[in-house]
Formats: sequence, C-alpha cells, structure tokens
Amino acid sequence: MSKTSAKANARYLSKILKAHQCRDVVIAPGSRNAPMILAFTEDTDYNCVSAPDERSAAFTALGMTIGSKQPVAVICSSGSAVVNFYPAVVEAYYQRLPLVVITADRPLEWVDQGVGQTIRQENVYGRHIVFSANLVRDPSDTLARHYNQRLINEAMIASERGPVHINVPFDEPLYDLIDEPEEDIHLIQKLKPELLLDEDYMNGLAEIWDSSAKVMVLAGQMPPDKWLQEALENLHQKSPFLVLSETVSNLDIPNAIGSIDRMINTISEEDRKDLAPDLLITIGGEVVSKMVKKFLKEHPPRYHWHVDEAGEVKDPFMSLQTLIPVQTDNFFDQMEGFVTSRESAYPDKWLQVDRKKSEGQQQYSQKVAYSDFKVFDHILQNLPPKSILHCANSASIRYAQLFDHNKGIEHYANRGTSGIDGCTSTAIGHALTTHAMVTLVTGDVAFLYDSNALWNDRLPANLRVIIINNQGGNIFRIIEGPAGQDSLERYQETVHTLQGKGIAETYGVDYQKTTDEKELLKALPAFFENASGPRILEVMTPRLESPGILKDFFKSLKKG
Repeated sequence: MSKTSAKANARYLSKILKAHQCRDVVIAPGSRNAPMILAFTEDTDYNCVSAPDERSAAFTALGMTIGSKQPVAVICSSGSAVVNFYPAVVEAYYQRLPLVVITADRPLEWVDQGVGQTIRQENVYGRHIVFSANLVRDPSDTLARHYNQRLINEAMIASERGPVHINVPFDEPLYDLIDEPEEDIHLIQKLKPELLLDEDYMNGLAEIWDSSAKVMVLAGQMPPDKWLQEALENLHQKSPFLVLSETVSNLDIPNAIGSIDRMINTISEEDRKDLAPDLLITIGGEVVSKMVKKFLKEHPPRYHWHVDEAGEVKDPFMSLQTLIPVQTDNFFDQMEGFVTSRESAYPDKWLQVDRKKSEGQQQYSQKVAYSDFKVFDHILQNLPPKSILHCANSASIRYAQLFDHNKGIEHYANRGTSGIDGCTSTAIGHALTTHAMVTLVTGDVAFLYDSNALWNDRLPANLRVIIINNQGGNIFRIIEGPAGQDSLERYQETVHTLQGKGIAETYGVDYQKTTDEKELLKALPAFFENASGPRILEVMTPRLESPGILKDFFKSLKKG
C-alpha cells in the first residue's frame, strides 16, 4: 500500500489538485512544508521539481504554466520564504497565469509571538492574487474537513483567472507517514459556457465597423491561438483591416505588421495621421511598444473597443469606449457574419510601407558594425525551426521587435510587470514542459540577477541561454533621460566586468563565449544541436557603440 502524509490537509491538496489538472509541482525545500512534500512526492501522478531558491522556484512554476497551459503548484516553507514568491505572483497576476501558490504556515496562535519563521501569512499577497484560502489547521470534524476541501476547490477553480494562494498551517510532528487512507474527497467542477454577444449588440458594432474606413487591431501578449488566427483571416477576407502585432502576440497572419516600432518611429507626422485608425480594437495582454502607446495617445481613434473575456478595463491609450467580454476568436467569428463585404486600401498601403521598412532593416543589418543590433539579427536567423524563444527584459525584448518574425517560432517574455527578475527561471520552467528547443536571449544584468535559476534538480537538456553581455544595463543608454546624467554608469547602467562562465561551471552547464561576429557565426549552428544538457553562449558586445548603432538604424529608415 502506498504511503502519504499523516496531515489531512496535505492529503486533501494532493488529491484535489490533480482532479483540477494540476500535475506539476515545484518544491522549495523546508521543514514546515514537509507534510506537503511527502504527500506530493509519494503520489506518482505528480511531476515534482526541486528548486531551493524560492524566487526562482516560483518563476520556474510560472514558466511551466506557460508551457503546459495548466495550473502548476509551487510550495514553500513558512516565513520569509513566502514573500520570496511575490515577484512571480505579480507577474502571474498580470499575465493571468494559473500559478497555485501553496505556503506552509505555523499555527495562527504563534503569529507575532517571537516564534521563528513566523510572519503574517494570511492574505499576504494582497491585491495581486485572485483568490486566497487560509485552511483550518487540523480539521477534526465533518464541517472543518468540508470547509478546507471547499476552499481548495474554490482556489483551483479561480486559478483560471490568475494566481491563487493556499495557506496551510501545520503543527508538529511534520514528518509522519501513514498508509494511504480511504477518505471522502469533495470535488467541485466549474463548467465553462461559450459566450456570444446577442444580435442587437452585434448589429450596433457592425454598423460602427462598416462606417470606419480605417480599422486597426492591436494585439498584445498572447499564446499561439490557431482559432483566433483563422477567425482574423476569415474576417479580413470579407472586410480588410490592419493588424499591428508584436513577437509576443504569436500571430502569423498575412495582414499583420509585426515590427511596430520599426515603422511608427520612422514615418512622418503626416503619415502618422494617415495611419491613425478610425476604429481601434485591442486584444491580448500587455503591449511592449512604448512608441505605439504614444502614437495612439497623440492620434486617438474615433472608436476604441477592447475584447477581453475576463471583462477587465484596460485603457492605456485613454480612448476606450466599449469593453467586449467574450472570447476573442468567438468575437471575430461573429463579426464576420454581421459586417458588410467591402474592399479597403488601408491595410494594403501600410503593409507595403512595412515591406519597405523590412528591406531597409535588412540592408542596414548587412552593413552595420558588430553590435547588439547585429547580434540579434544573427541569433533570430539561426533559431531552430518550430522552437520557442524567450526574451528577457528590457533591451532583449525590445530589440526582438525590430526584426521580421520567423514563422513557426513561439515567442514569450515576462511582460506582465516587465521586470528582469525570473526571466531565466521562466524559460527553464517552459523547457521542462516541452520537447521543443527553448532559447532564452538575455542581457548580462538579467542573467546575473536570476543566476539561481540554474539551481534546479531537473535542468532541461533542451534549454539554450544566450547572454548578450554589454557590461551593464545598456537600456539606460537607449532610453531618453539617463544618458546625460553623472549617475548613469554606477547607479543605472551598473557597469561591470562580470561574466557567466563561473556561474555555468558552478552548476555544471556547458559554456562558450564569443567576442566578435566571426566567432558568433561559427558558434551558433553547433550551439543549437541536441545535447545531453543545457548550454550557455555568452556573446560579448561593445557597450558604448551599440546604443548609437540602434539610433542610427531608426535614422536610416527615416531617410529611406
């Protein structure tokens, strides 16, 4: 007979989570969480990963939710371990990822009484969590047992909207095992209806669409969605419109401009007015481009709809009028049945402009000196087909927006809060859920900040990490403001001479370094070959020259 924890709450968790399709668990070590460690690791239905650093553990779990598209649990001990989960919780909240945060706690009676590793854990994540459950410590009667099981069910149901927190107090003893008991477990499931707008609403929206000569869809961060792509393509065939997307939009459709900054930042003011839409429809999550946000605030649309199944108001352009709370693909499917068939020169004109900008980018790439810009071009051209790309914040994800997207490559980044913390851990988590090659392109500061990500007992062999080392936070030489300050190098760019070799050696990861274009081009093909473990490629680039080369890129496209 199989063994499990003697603590009822630990058993309830292991039984209820898997009923809600949560089969992956990332465990940060500790003693107070021992009952949960025993319950999950003794259950062969779970895939358990050990990650000692709590911040890295939580981001690893977050990456696993991205890859599996299912809830993933992360478990820790009590005390400060709990708040080390917070950065990943916030990222999951703004990406609406089903991160299930389970924290062990000491009995409530000991809070604020000078007992070690004891803090105020109930509702500790405040407004950045969609549901918090605080379980009864030792459920000894039917009502208490039902209460705890109900709370766990509620948390798992709520996780479809974002991260949830289950706080579980345990008293000693913590390590007792028992034979798996036969006990009633109460399960609650939620049915998901397919929501559609009624005919009156659709007629009103179609009337606005038909009266708008320039219809633009702006796509933010989204996972690949073939149904949405099909719906957009079908609607475009009937009533053409322009799509502005980004790498992390994961849209591969013919009427999309995928490099927004490359175009918006290099056209005249007169052209910007011509590009400005009559009807703007926003979909997906956060938008990387600051330039498109500025453009749409300066040239507000006459109508702005936001399609969001969760029904949350997001109005970064200060123009939102209509919130459409239905599934995005369903909305565009419906629109096809209501709009009038017509032709429009608007998308074709700007797609042609985009093609010219693409040609200009390719010409510039060929002649430009070795730099961050040049390195990104080579990396993107050498990515394996049907692989997965993660870009760290902040310069890495912004450079990626300047080049044409490779078809079949999925793109991801932690753009919920856009922090540098956890980028490597997230990529590792994603790689643990797939056989595809996962490549992280990161800056030196972001890599160093999350170096404990490699402290993981299941480092995936399909992970490739490319560190673009320009000896500091080079983004501060690109954005307006910091470059002219005396404090730049020490307090913002944080100039350094550190490299990733020592970190790679510490964790037993294959490492290679390149210092120029010739070495890079020689290294890339072999770097992406199959191997028995992950690999790190550190690419040294010029700190002072790269920002100027990027600025010259935009200048060259403006002239062209």
